[in-house]
Amino acid sequence: MQRKKPYLQPYWWRLLFRANGTAAWEAMGRGPLIPVPNAALTRAPLEVWADALLEEAPYELEDLHGDLLLECYAEPAVTDGTPPVYSRQVRLPGK
Repeated sequence: MQRKKPYLQPYWWRLLFRANGTAAWEAMGRGPLIPVPNAALTRAPLEVWADALLEEAPYELEDLHGDLLLECYAEPAVTDGTPPVYSRQVRLPGK
């Protein structure tokens, strides 16, 4: 009997940055939404992948001062008002 592969829900993400003293969020990275790697989702839930990505951010972006906002969506094209399935904001300490 052949075993079925588990179904993986695809997700897309974007990273936004808000510099100290500004109100507007600006998109970082390539394109509007980036696919979450399927390999990452086979090992852990979306929240675990997203939290790990944000844990590395202060070290990767040490020259930035402000906030990061990670938003994950269940569809590749979103409109204004589409709520993310997961979001988390972190403060960048900067130097």
